[in-house]
Amino acid sequence: MKLVIIGDATLYLGDCMDILPTLGKVDAVITDPPFGIGNFVQVGGNVRGEKVNWNESGPSAEFFHLLKEKSTHRVIWGANYFNCFEGAGGLVWVKNQPMPNMSKAEMASTSWGKKVELISLTWTNYVNTKESDHPCERPVLLYKWCIEQVPKYPNTILDPFMGSGTTGVAAIQLGRKFIGIEREPKYFEIACQRIEQAAAQGKLFAPEPVKQHQETLI
Repeated sequence: MKLVIIGDATLYLGDCMDILPTLGKVDAVITDPPFGIGNFVQVGGNVRGEKVNWNESGPSAEFFHLLKEKSTHRVIWGANYFNCFEGAGGLVWVKNQPMPNMSKAEMASTSWGKKVELISLTWTNYVNTKESDHPCERPVLLYKWCIEQVPKYPNTILDPFMGSGTTGVAAIQLGRKFIGIEREPKYFEIACQRIEQAAAQGKLFAPEPVKQHQETLI
């Protein structure tokens, strides 16, 4: 396991089921777990993308129970795959994907309210602003919107499936603290680079210097 601290971001390379029990309670979890649809990522219609080993199964019931213990509020994308809805409300992202892409929208469960909020952001395999080669990267604007939906505007955000670090970039850009966990070294390094860049950009007009990048093997 590896620990990297970049400004207000604390990043763990490791399995979230090992790391989550060691953490304190956070204001909000915002995450997009693997859907568990097979050892591949569907990129459109019947087209399969690269072979991966992290999409063969979704999170366990123990994982969702642990999330409730460790957070005040939760936004969990792909909730329709996990049946992890906590109430009547939720979030919907309309992706404006033309045929033959697979999904026109994605759903997230939330831990508050009964309303369904909707955002429309175009995001396809052909027209997008991806910043990494992660096959499931999401728009930073989507996650900034998610943070803004959480009651009482959370100070500390946790993403136990950090991937390429989009949640962390959104949190840092909004001046929030971030904790991220990712078990794939390739994507962890990408997340570190993106979050470090976001932290540096956010401090351009601040009087104090950016905190140093620290790495620790645990």
